[in-house]
Amino acid sequence: MTTFEVIRARKSIRSFLDKEVEKEKIKKIVEAGNMAAGTPMAGKVHFNVITNKELLKKINEGAKTVMQNSGVEMLMKFASNPNFNPTYGAPVAVVISIDPIEDKNTRDWSIENVGCAGENMLLAATDLDLGSCYVVSPTTAFAIPELKNEAKIPENTIPTAMVILGYTNEKIIHTDYDENPQNIIYVD
Repeated sequence: MTTFEVIRARKSIRSFLDKEVEKEKIKKIVEAGNMAAGTPMAGKVHFNVITNKELLKKINEGAKTVMQNSGVEMLMKFASNPNFNPTYGAPVAVVISIDPIEDKNTRDWSIENVGCAGENMLLAATDLDLGSCYVVSPTTAFAIPELKNEAKIPENTIPTAMVILGYTNEKIIHTDYDENPQNIIYVD
């Protein structure tokens, strides 16, 4: 696929098959994330690749527990649904963490670095015929120190997002876009 074909084909997948993803594909996807453009002064982006099914279940349950006790109405509503599965049954979860940054402006840049890394990973997954989704709610599980430790998240980092991926039965349909969308403004 060309770059633009991959961009058109990519969509958020929330339904995965119980099928192992080849290590070579996982490695390529994480390497794509690590090659993302970013602001070096915003600190490093760290990746933790989780394929352990038991740990993924613990992350789901931990996220639901933290969300239920968050005091945030939307999170509490999601977590109270007995069918809510924050990682959607994906066989692979890549946690993207950042270094703690005191300066607010630079901290914002580090979060944008996570977004760039995540997008690269989503596009690489699409190119490798895998479904993927960029999610944030599962990272709430790492407020539980034992889970953060079991996932080997570096001690002085902040888990910020997660890319989940795997094989899917969902059909990826090429989306048609307007040639002249109203939300793009050209200033000559």
